[in-house]
Amino acid sequence: MPLPSPALAKDTEKDAVAALEGIPEPVSTTSLSQRGVAYITARYGCSALVNAGNVLVLTWWIGPRAYGAFVTAVGITTFLASIARTGLDTHLVRSEDAPTREDYDTAFTLILAISVLLCALGGLALPLLTRWLPESSFALPYLVLLFTVPLIGLAGPPLAQLERALQFQDVAKIEFGGQLAAFVTGAILAWRGLGVWAPVTGHVIWQLFVLLAAGRLSGFSPRLTVDWTRARHMLGFGLGFSASVRIWQLRGLVNPLIVGRFLGTEAVAFVALAVRAIEALSFVRTAVGRVAIAALARLREDPARCQQMMQKGARLQLFALGAVFGVMSILGPPLLPRLLGGRWSSALAVLPFVAAGALINSVFVLEASALFVEGRQWVVTRSYLWHVVILVLGTAILTPRIGIAGYGWAELAACVPYVILHRGLQPNLRISLSQVLPWLAAFVLAFLSSLLISSIRWALWLPLMFLLWIEARRWMIRGSLAQGTQNDRFSWSWIYAAPVERTGRLAE
Repeated sequence: MPLPSPALAKDTEKDAVAALEGIPEPVSTTSLSQRGVAYITARYGCSALVNAGNVLVLTWWIGPRAYGAFVTAVGITTFLASIARTGLDTHLVRSEDAPTREDYDTAFTLILAISVLLCALGGLALPLLTRWLPESSFALPYLVLLFTVPLIGLAGPPLAQLERALQFQDVAKIEFGGQLAAFVTGAILAWRGLGVWAPVTGHVIWQLFVLLAAGRLSGFSPRLTVDWTRARHMLGFGLGFSASVRIWQLRGLVNPLIVGRFLGTEAVAFVALAVRAIEALSFVRTAVGRVAIAALARLREDPARCQQMMQKGARLQLFALGAVFGVMSILGPPLLPRLLGGRWSSALAVLPFVAAGALINSVFVLEASALFVEGRQWVVTRSYLWHVVILVLGTAILTPRIGIAGYGWAELAACVPYVILHRGLQPNLRISLSQVLPWLAAFVLAFLSSLLISSIRWALWLPLMFLLWIEARRWMIRGSLAQGTQNDRFSWSWIYAAPVERTGRLAE
């Protein structure tokens, strides 16, 4: 569940800049933000739709055990791939001076060397992984997916070149095309009964497609050369700028390595299904988080407007995601077994917790964006670090005792370090928690009600119903006052107009 950075394939702020770059300054910030959100929402909405279809097809045909083995393998290799770029692609996009051919060649060569090193270390780590995890069904898929580490890493420079040239539609087409290719390939192979190798092959096709398409559209033809002066400068910027992103991505290892250690491969599949479902439903949160950085950057000289924008954005996400997750908490228990089969019902034990964590995250995503704009990314890094630490410890302590729900409780506990983000902001920029926390508590209680079997579970919806009733009354009162004000203005305008009309007639 990302703040402005996490859990998609590319977890930097470039998408926010991409959405808003090139829009002339006279455009109002509200209009600017709406354009950016619409652009990224459409982009991630299409991706979420394909990913949701991919997950549904794969989970239906290959089953929890095979899907859990794939999730374990791809979770580890994706983390290694995120390290491979070391922020070099971010430097190429955000550098004030236009990168030269030597910059792109140096970045490509460094990423290639780092990727090869990571592949070697990943291969050497396999005996440790097989000893740590109780099942070794992930081992062969893991070795195959290690080859995607350089594919993902080396796609960074050509994609950065396209983004630097403001060819954002091409970037979106490349990424969506890769996801679509993975979906089609995986679905066909899963239907043919290839089990875990269906999503593995689809993932390899996806990354290979992105690398080849990015190279073709950008016209990038790399040369293996390194300018060490450039390399030190680029690495210094990239590592510092992306430190918080890399720390956040550590949370992606908790499910395969901690849940898998204590509960096995199938439990990994159940948690992964819950996480993928919430990510698919909350793509608007990602869009708002991405665009907020660029929008807030243009408002940094006006703290009052910044705070107003953040407050409105937090309420928008709270109500939008709260409604979606609320419907899911009601319909999930009867629908999930029918859609995927009864063997996937265990995912319902963790789904409400993941939804609650995502909703809490959506409130603080804008404060994290504001900290990035202020150049205080180390506050975000500290918050991310404590988040990961609590998630790891909570999962390790609770899952052996209470099962898969232990991951869910750890997910909720890991939201506490978001307070670091809130306190790290200047007081005149902070979101008013007094307006947000009651709604958060009410929504979270409503989500968790799906874990209860008895009819008392509906009592957990009462706080939310009460708040909705109060909000409805406020809207009605505002509407009445607005109507009354309009009537008053109309009557007064008639009174003022009458003498003028009479005066005109007298003059005639």
